[in-house]
Amino acid sequence: MKRRKDYLTATDFYKFLTCPHWPWFDRFASEGEAALKREQTPGEIRRWDDGVAHEKRVMEQVFGGRGVTELSSTGNPETLFRETTHAMESGAEIIYQGTLISGDWQGRPDILIKTDGSSSLGNWHYIPVDIKAAHVLKPSHRYQLMFYSILLERIQGVFPEKAGIINNDQEEHWFDPRTDFTDFENILGRLESIRQGDKPDLVLRKACFDTSPWGRACEAQAKAANDIALLYNVDVKKLSALRLLGIRTVDDAAEMHIESLAGAAPGLTAHALESIKFQAQSLIRGTVFIKEPVEFSATPFEIHFDIESDPPNDVDYLYGILIRHEGKEEYRSFLARKPEDEKEMWTSFLAWLETLPSEFIVYHYAPYEPMRLAILEERYGGSIWLDRFRSRFIDLKPYATKRVTYPLYFYGLKYICTFLGFHWRGNIKSGGESIDWFERWCEKGDEEDLRQILEYNEDDVRATAFLRDWLTQYASELAAYDPPYPWEGSRK
Repeated sequence: MKRRKDYLTATDFYKFLTCPHWPWFDRFASEGEAALKREQTPGEIRRWDDGVAHEKRVMEQVFGGRGVTELSSTGNPETLFRETTHAMESGAEIIYQGTLISGDWQGRPDILIKTDGSSSLGNWHYIPVDIKAAHVLKPSHRYQLMFYSILLERIQGVFPEKAGIINNDQEEHWFDPRTDFTDFENILGRLESIRQGDKPDLVLRKACFDTSPWGRACEAQAKAANDIALLYNVDVKKLSALRLLGIRTVDDAAEMHIESLAGAAPGLTAHALESIKFQAQSLIRGTVFIKEPVEFSATPFEIHFDIESDPPNDVDYLYGILIRHEGKEEYRSFLARKPEDEKEMWTSFLAWLETLPSEFIVYHYAPYEPMRLAILEERYGGSIWLDRFRSRFIDLKPYATKRVTYPLYFYGLKYICTFLGFHWRGNIKSGGESIDWFERWCEKGDEEDLRQILEYNEDDVRATAFLRDWLTQYASELAAYDPPYPWEGSRK
């Protein structure tokens, strides 16, 4: 295996945390594996370009007028590094798009900020800042900034005392990169092993498909080995522990003796092992296990709620609501026809909340909806009616995923509901595609694109209602359903 000459970059940390095989495949994929690589969609390319432009806008809004030195983002890395060190030695206040190199490490922090404190440069040194859409510091952000901090120490002789991100709302989130180095060093060591050609243990995550371009390659190698990586919701630490105990395949997991393995490694409790064994048996036999009965309180006014957002631009553009009342169903929506209409959409939504009856329940799937409501409340303000609305939330995901086992690799709403018989009608098949269509709508103004977006969102909330009904009908008591399933053919 011939190793391509490459730099270790901050992006490698993000890739590794997303899919451990991503940085390996980038360097060492065989011809057959390379054929499985997913090409970037036009929407992904457009969002990347938009993200670069947005990053520059945020930088100008925050640092405009402070003597920004903008450097080239393309060209020979060594040349770009010399330009960066020249700017640092000259005492530039703000350096945008600098390049840091030490040996075969290369970093591209969005911003370097001059701060007081002696270094090899003089009586100043630099701290790294990245522009992100996130509202909190994620592990990938921290590790990238710690990587930049090490590079800065090698260049200026001083380790930065702080590093941080600035998000789309121009909020600053700082941390001390000198702390919590153990996890960083562990990942750094694994990345360096990858660069030497060591292939990581098998892992299969939804992010391998949604974010990494190597999902099909990851799935192919896991299936070829019938590896325990195929089992839903078994984290890397548990996978490693199971492999050390000789549990390497789905068949091994389906037959493992729980009592003898419980407590053999951190996290391998009897309950965790039981869930893993159920999942393995489900994949082999196609059985749906009801492990814990599900029951929901009855209410005369039932709401199913789903939000469509554009995460790279941190914008919500559609709130979809399915109302069930007195045997009837009504879909309604709150739409921002353009990103700048988000506040108007929010105001209309808050006004509608005041019209709700005193008794109702709101179903959603996963924590995204409450998270986005909190963000827009911070951005535009809330109300007592919003507080009441959120207090009625029931997240279906814990009921659907912790109490039921399906013969599936992933437990997203679309995976589960499609397996159970629900069908999305239109051309849009995922949240990512909805973003693509919304951006196309904003660009071209074709009403058919908007209709497809609304139809997709309506199907999302109808799928939530469908799942709630299925759980009520088929998961109300302990059971094991083998194919053919009793619900097959009962849905459009």
